[in-house]
Amino acid sequence: MNRPGHIGLALLFLSPFITKFELNNVLIAVALTVSPDIDLLLRIEHRKYTHNITFAILISIIVFMFLKNFWLSFLVFLSILIHILSDLLTIQKFAPLYPFSKKKYALKLFKSNNTAINTAVILLGIASFAYFSNLDFSELFRYLAKLI
Repeated sequence: MNRPGHIGLALLFLSPFITKFELNNVLIAVALTVSPDIDLLLRIEHRKYTHNITFAILISIIVFMFLKNFWLSFLVFLSILIHILSDLLTIQKFAPLYPFSKKKYALKLFKSNNTAINTAVILLGIASFAYFSNLDFSELFRYLAKLI
C-alpha cells in the first residue's frame, strides 16, 4: 500500500480505540503507521529492516522510553503491525519475522500503488474515524488534514 492506504487502514482499525484511549494517542499511533517506510528515505533495502515485528517492537519501546505511556506504545505497535500486514497483501515479498526468519511472504492480492484499493481504504478509514471520534465536521477535517 502507499501512504494514504496505510493511514486509512490504521484509521479503520485504530479508530474504535478512541472510545478507550485519548484521541491524540490514537492519532499519534496512526501517524506512526508510516514509520516502516523510513527505509525509503534512508535508501536502505525496502521492506527488509523496517517491515518486520522487530521494528514494531523497537519503535514501541522507544515511544515508551520517551513518553512513558504504555497504552500509546501499544497502539504504536498495533499501528506498525497494521502497516506490515497490509504490505503482506501486496505482490512484493518480504520477511515480516526478520531477523528471526528470513522467509519471505506476499499474498499477491494487488500492487501497492493500486489507486482503487488505496482510495477505498482511506475512505473507509475516514468513515471509521468520523464515526468513533464524534467530532464535528470542521474538527474532523482539521485532524485528518494533519495526517494526510
